[in-house]
Amino acid sequence: MTNKVLIIDSNSVLAMRIKVLFELLGGEVEHIHYRMLEQLDDLTKYNAVAIANGIPDTCLEKLATLRHHDKLILLAPKPDNAQQLSIFSQFNKALPNGIVVYPFFSNKEITNLLERVFEIGSEHRLILPTVLLVDHSLSRLADLASSLSGAQLQVYTAESSFAGITQAQHQNIDLLIAAFEPHDKSALDLFSQLKSINAGTRCLLYTEKADQIDMLEAIRLGVEDVLISPFDDGDLLKSLHKLWQTEVLKRHNQELVERLQDTVDALIERDSLLRVIYKHTPDSIMLFSRNGNIIEGNDACVELFQCSQEQICSRSIFEIFDDESVEKLKQQIQDLKGKRSFDCELLLTHENKDIPLMGTFHEIDHHGELAFSVILKNVTHLKKRQQVLEEAKEVLEAEVQARTAQLQKAKEAAEAANVSKSEFLANMSHELRTPMHSILSFARFGIDKLAGDDVPVDKLGKYLSRIETSGERLLLLLNNLLDLSKLDAGRFPFNPSLQDLCTTVKTGIDDVSGSALAKQIQFKLSAPIEPFMVVCDPEQMNQVIRNILGNAVKFSPEKAIVFISIKDLGNLVKIEIRDQGVGIPNDELDQIFSKFVQSSTTNSGAGGTGLGLAICKEFVLLHKGRIYATNNDDAGVTMHIELPVDKQ
Repeated sequence: MTNKVLIIDSNSVLAMRIKVLFELLGGEVEHIHYRMLEQLDDLTKYNAVAIANGIPDTCLEKLATLRHHDKLILLAPKPDNAQQLSIFSQFNKALPNGIVVYPFFSNKEITNLLERVFEIGSEHRLILPTVLLVDHSLSRLADLASSLSGAQLQVYTAESSFAGITQAQHQNIDLLIAAFEPHDKSALDLFSQLKSINAGTRCLLYTEKADQIDMLEAIRLGVEDVLISPFDDGDLLKSLHKLWQTEVLKRHNQELVERLQDTVDALIERDSLLRVIYKHTPDSIMLFSRNGNIIEGNDACVELFQCSQEQICSRSIFEIFDDESVEKLKQQIQDLKGKRSFDCELLLTHENKDIPLMGTFHEIDHHGELAFSVILKNVTHLKKRQQVLEEAKEVLEAEVQARTAQLQKAKEAAEAANVSKSEFLANMSHELRTPMHSILSFARFGIDKLAGDDVPVDKLGKYLSRIETSGERLLLLLNNLLDLSKLDAGRFPFNPSLQDLCTTVKTGIDDVSGSALAKQIQFKLSAPIEPFMVVCDPEQMNQVIRNILGNAVKFSPEKAIVFISIKDLGNLVKIEIRDQGVGIPNDELDQIFSKFVQSSTTNSGAGGTGLGLAICKEFVLLHKGRIYATNNDDAGVTMHIELPVDKQ
């Protein structure tokens, strides 16, 4: 259990020494100023209480409850301070049970005294080992485990070395107790493995047959003791106690040596470090008395005030700053009332230049006298930082606005896509319903005619022709949907090979020539005379040319001309298809290649479903090419297809 310690202080150096030594002994220290004494309800709840010198006698009434406390320590003042000696004498008489600690005591003497106060020698908690018990005999294993558990030991059991090492991988084993058979190395092997996991593991073996050679090898490997069966529980516990006490003593001695060395090193390091920090810290640090006289200042003060150490120590802190800062500082000191620190803004005027400072003041004990330390920070850079933060805030607000605009645009795009999808579904419903309705209607007409006595062959031929046309239209629509689905899933077959592009374009013209002939539309092709070879998928490129030519025929007036050109642009080949149709609004030229989207000039009548150009775009992208549309100056649209050409 941790000892709780209360130190009632008046900013004395001896109290700080006591605090450090109590903490080194494992105490939980609460260090308060005597002005905070009224805030504590029960002083007797602490295991030990230390009262520093310099506390006024007005606190004796509150401290009277400690008169019978058995662990009370009084910290005496230096012999040359008559006033504090007189007050301390009153405390000593009022609290005769207190143990007096004088300033000239060494740290070792104080430590020995505090150890006696804590009664560490008699109340020291016994650390018991965690035991791993290994024996292939289950009955003997159970008996020994029961005996060891009865001695309040934490025991883990195993029937074999393999099970034992498994236990050790999950538990921190301090002591191995195992059955040892002559010429059987399993127990020794297990001990070696345990030491590789925990170097501090100890081992005790027991055997029914003692073999001198095997026992010597066991001891050579680090086994502490070997018991010869039969033995009783007392023999086992005595051997275990002896072994473990040796280990605990070894650990304790090592811990004490390390703690002592660490304490010495820490004190030396701390003293040196504090000196270095005080002298070379970039912040100005000063000590001054209650009346304002400066006691000392570090090197940063010399630089800040532009004067020597001697000149600093000859001045008062109330002479350095402007009148408003001095009045504010005096008021803060006057209103301290139990507080041990405060912050105060100060203004230093030097060479007609104002330097804003932030001072952090602490009340300290300087050789038994009340004094103050102050750390002065130049806060000029904070104003610049504030300006930078304000500028960063403006930039952040602009970025937020830009991001908001992007999100709004994305929202609008998503809404537009949703509207397009709704329009597509409505149009698709119409496109599917129309041919299906035609097929069903003409099929019913045919059935009705067949039911009559006289079956007109011409009528049935007309009905079947209409059914065939509607079926082909429905099949084309379904094929487009399937192609688009395969493209989206990345499963559309792509078989590029070296092809004559001119032949592919001419094949596309032949495929739509029937529709063009019905509207008396002519095609004019401008292409190289020689074959123009490119690597492409002939089926896909034929479908691209066929879809675009089909649109050109569909949306061009009768007797119009569709111009087709193939141009060699070096690393690219460009196909242009120019019609004389209704055209496309400029703000829709990029949208017509999106899925489910149609131009506002073609989304009724012969408008289709808006899938053809989307499929064309996907095919061209598979060829690492580009497709786009531009409006002609007179009428119609020009579709541009660009494909890469490998000259090698």
